[in-house]
Amino acid sequence: MSLAQFVFFCGFAVVAMAIVAFGAVVVRGARRDDGGPFVTRALVRRLARPGRDRAELQRWAFYLHRISGLGLFAFLCLHVMDVGLYVVSREIYDEVHQVYGSVPMRVAEVGLLFGLLFHTANGLRLVAVDVADLGLTASTRVLYGVLGVSAVGTIAGAVFVLGPVFT
Repeated sequence: MSLAQFVFFCGFAVVAMAIVAFGAVVVRGARRDDGGPFVTRALVRRLARPGRDRAELQRWAFYLHRISGLGLFAFLCLHVMDVGLYVVSREIYDEVHQVYGSVPMRVAEVGLLFGLLFHTANGLRLVAVDVADLGLTASTRVLYGVLGVSAVGTIAGAVFVLGPVFT
């Protein structure tokens, strides 16, 4: 591993730790402020029940929207720095781009794909909720669609992203 690749991995690790830490702060704040527990079987059972607990699903979607937004912003910053390496040296740029073929980076790309799909679809859902003045029931149905589209799109993308690893 060259020095440039090592520095890139270190930067990537710092960004990944920042995203995980932000997620932990959001979830901890959810528990303290809203009285919501961490993700447990009891939470999953409550989310499956109809009625007032549908609002809890909306709340967790809001938290995931914040975390995915931070992840996308962090990726954008890393991407700009990564592409900026071309100005410094083409050799360093090529060395760093060899890292993208590694298994950890491909798994991170699948996570990035989920974040991108969820953040985009949920953002459109939030606009539709505001513009169309959807109620809680309709908003929850659309949220299930957002989760379905995100999951199916991530699985389909993972086939292409992780395919070269298994061949």
